[in-house]
Amino acid sequence: MKHWQTALATLAALSASLALGEDFKTIQDKEYKDATVIRVEADRIVLRTKSGIVKLYFSELPKEVQERFDGTKTTAAATPHQTSMREVKPRLVAATEKLQRRGLLSVDCSEPDAKAWIALAAWRTCDAQEKENMTKNLAAYCHTQYSSIWILDKRSGRKLASYSASRGFQAY
Repeated sequence: MKHWQTALATLAALSASLALGEDFKTIQDKEYKDATVIRVEADRIVLRTKSGIVKLYFSELPKEVQERFDGTKTTAAATPHQTSMREVKPRLVAATEKLQRRGLLSVDCSEPDAKAWIALAAWRTCDAQEKENMTKNLAAYCHTQYSSIWILDKRSGRKLASYSASRGFQAY
């Protein structure tokens, strides 16, 4: 695989990696392997596991897990983050900068809507889920609080996709 394809795959996978399963262990030593956080509520997190949906109250979780999800309670319904952006941001920045160095991506993080120009050949290598993940990642790269972005063809300027918390993801 070419290096730019690796960077593109990393960028596309970052949002997916936010949603990929991780292991959770309660203070009673009950383990939930490969669980995905699907919702954070005021008093608990909701996990999807291979065996079904599990609701875990914060009081059942270790302190570090409680603290990790504390900041996402209010935004979880609109943008459910399974891993905090503080943990993901360095990988996101590295993948984005690698694509920029290779000339495959240009990003303008101006308010209110950021814009990213991507090489059409690179965009076409992604499936629908990867395109959505990449769009959300680039929005988060530019604006962690009010993330919104337009993805444009680098050569023609044609709209390829957009994302905002209010509109969601849209492909054109």
